[in-house]
Amino acid sequence: MDNLNDTFVSFADKMHLMRILFICSAKVWGGNEKWVALAMQGLKKRHQVFFMGRMPELQNRLGDNIPSFRAPFRSVFDFKTSRIIANILSENNIDVVLSTKKKEYFLAGIAAKRTGTKHILRLGITRKMRIPLWHRIVYKCLNDGIVVNAKRTKERLYQYSWMRAHPVKVIYNGMPDFPCINHGLDDTGVFRIVSVGMLTRRKGHHLLIKAVSLLPASLKAKIRIHIIGTGREEKKLKELVRRRHLETVVHFEGFCRPEEFLSKARLFCLLSEKEGISNALLEAMSCGVPVLTTDAGGAGEFVADGDNGFLVERDASAVAKRLTQILSLPADRLRNTGENGTDTVRRLFDMNTMVNELESFLYNFG
Repeated sequence: MDNLNDTFVSFADKMHLMRILFICSAKVWGGNEKWVALAMQGLKKRHQVFFMGRMPELQNRLGDNIPSFRAPFRSVFDFKTSRIIANILSENNIDVVLSTKKKEYFLAGIAAKRTGTKHILRLGITRKMRIPLWHRIVYKCLNDGIVVNAKRTKERLYQYSWMRAHPVKVIYNGMPDFPCINHGLDDTGVFRIVSVGMLTRRKGHHLLIKAVSLLPASLKAKIRIHIIGTGREEKKLKELVRRRHLETVVHFEGFCRPEEFLSKARLFCLLSEKEGISNALLEAMSCGVPVLTTDAGGAGEFVADGDNGFLVERDASAVAKRLTQILSLPADRLRNTGENGTDTVRRLFDMNTMVNELESFLYNFG
């Protein structure tokens, strides 16, 4: 037995098993939250993983057998929450804390400094540094490194001279096997277009609606738009649909699993203004749906226009023109585009690769 224990200790020392706290104070489920869930599940195979958030409903979706904690996260200056984080770091001997939302960057950073814990940010989209002193404190002084999911995000961070020596690691999102097979046309012969994302201005659902309204009546009659998600712009978007007389064309499906819609979709559309790399976009590509998207964030790093997807300017007229072109393509051309997209996801967005690269980056600090 002593020899067995010695072997285990030696193995643990060699692997440098880490105690990692993930923080996600989101109120709703989205791409960032899915990334947190996947990263925790991957890392807990070799490390002790903990979670901290504020919504018990969200915690229930982030995986089983992961010790979790709660805090109010009332504001960026909620120092009660910062003290709670510091206590958790100390009491659980946390090696690395990884925060994923703006509010946490500051609160966890203060707690990490107090306890001598290493702090890593996960940045999902490009952020403009409009307040130089504040952003220097948050994005450089209060963390030991940053994980981003697109090369363009790193490039934009390094546009600021004070960031150029700071550790920033590009790690593409991992995409597990997505339970969806695309069959294209359903039995009604309708050309279905799916868009998935929170109903915010940044996601560009309003541009899709305006673009569809610019199509000739003959094309409108052939298509159905399914918008999956909820958010603060929902009322405005529904009003826009009414004003453009598109009630029979555009359908709001609320918050639901997208597989049923993607399995019958001929096209997936995401017209984001800012993005890292969208999980919803990768899911659509993973199940063979051709995608139409803007060159926002990292999409241009892996979507080759006309080969494994379609790129378009973020303008309603440009989107309408591109939709017209896509609707005229032969079915086999669209099918090939979707298949090429699936190959791209399998090649660049492997789940094990994401976890291994994240683990390696955290090792530098843990």
